[in-house]
Amino acid sequence: MSGNKTPTIRQQRAALASSDEARREAVVQELEAIGAGEATDVIQWDDMGRVTLTPSDQLSDRAKRSVKKVKVTPNQFGNSIEVEMHDKLSALRLLAKHRGLLEPNAGDQKPSMIGINITGPTTSIVEIDSDDSGSD
Repeated sequence: MSGNKTPTIRQQRAALASSDEARREAVVQELEAIGAGEATDVIQWDDMGRVTLTPSDQLSDRAKRSVKKVKVTPNQFGNSIEVEMHDKLSALRLLAKHRGLLEPNAGDQKPSMIGINITGPTTSIVEIDSDDSGSD
């Protein structure tokens, strides 16, 4: 998608339903980048816990698409860095739905619910006559 602002999920859903193939493909690529994005595309940290940002001119296209917000706030210890990524799970769910991965296969004749009937062992009651001492 062109511009710096990433479309909302609602806008992406509408574009995926569009009859414009180029528009649909652009949205798919955007969602794939968000779904594949990782925090380490944007930030790194060392053994001492020092965090550094990757310079924006060194970010991959995937990283640029997956970052929602970067906030750097100076404080008494240096800078506080916040990086917010776009919602990866929503992007992956939308892609899966678009590709039909979340729809049941029409050819499958599997029941959606399985009933299980369990039958226990049969019991018999036998009465023993205590007056019968065994002598005739």
